[in-house]
Amino acid sequence: MPGELKSSLSADVGSKRSAAIPDLEVFFVDLVEAAPHLETEEEKTTRLSHADVERAAGMADAEARRSWRAARIATRILLERVSGTGLRRVPFEIEPGGRPVLAEGPHFSISHTSGIALIAVSKRAAVGVDIEAKSRSLKMSGNRRKRIIEAAGRYAPQAPLSPQIDADVLIAWVQLEAAAKALGIGIGRLLTDEGVVGGAKGTREKHPERALMTKTLSVAPDYVAAIAAAYLPDTLTADHFPYGSIDAFLAGRPT
Repeated sequence: MPGELKSSLSADVGSKRSAAIPDLEVFFVDLVEAAPHLETEEEKTTRLSHADVERAAGMADAEARRSWRAARIATRILLERVSGTGLRRVPFEIEPGGRPVLAEGPHFSISHTSGIALIAVSKRAAVGVDIEAKSRSLKMSGNRRKRIIEAAGRYAPQAPLSPQIDADVLIAWVQLEAAAKALGIGIGRLLTDEGVVGGAKGTREKHPERALMTKTLSVAPDYVAAIAAAYLPDTLTADHFPYGSIDAFLAGRPT
C-alpha cells in the first residue's frame, strides 16, 4: 500500500475512533493491581516524559513512587486513546494554580490517594475530579464545616448536607476540590474566595466566570468522589480502567 494512502487511512481510522469516544470519561484505577501491568506497558511503549520520570525518581518513598508512576502512565494512555500517539513523552505544562495541562491535547484531571486514582478526560472543556477515602479524619471547627457545605452548595445544588456528619462534609470537600481543579485556581484560593477561610463571606456571584457544575460520583464503597466541569451529562459513571486489556482499549474495542 502506498505510504500516503496508508497514512491517510490510519488517520481516518484514528479520527473515527476518537469520534466514537464520549466527550467526557472518568476512570477509577486500582493502582496496586494495575501498576505491574502499566509498568510492563511502559517498558513496551514509552509514554512518560523525561520530566515525569525525573519527578518519580525523586520520590523517596517507594510505594508513593510506584503509585504516582502508575497513575501518570494510566493518564497518558487515556489521553492517547483520545488524541493519538503524538502525545507520547510530551511534557505536561504546569499552570500557576498547579494544574497540569497539554497545550495540544484534551483536558484532563487526576486525583489519587491510598493506592487508587480517579482520572477524567474531556474533549470539550476543563474538568476537575477529586477522590478521598471515607475514613479520612476531619478535624475542623463546626463553623468551618458549615462554610464548606455552604460553598459546595453554590456549585452543586443538592439535598441538604449536615455539618455534623463527617460523610456529608467530605462530600462537600471533594466537590470543592474538583471545582478548584476545573477552574485551575487551586483549593486554597477557592476556599478564600468562597469565604471558607479568611473570615469573608464568599458569594459565587462575585465570580460569574465560574459557571461550573459539580456532581458526586459512585466509585468504590470506601471512597467518595466528585467531578466538576462547565457541562456534565445527566448520567455519568466512573469506569474501571482496563489494565489487563490495554491494546484493545486503545484500539477502541470492547474490553
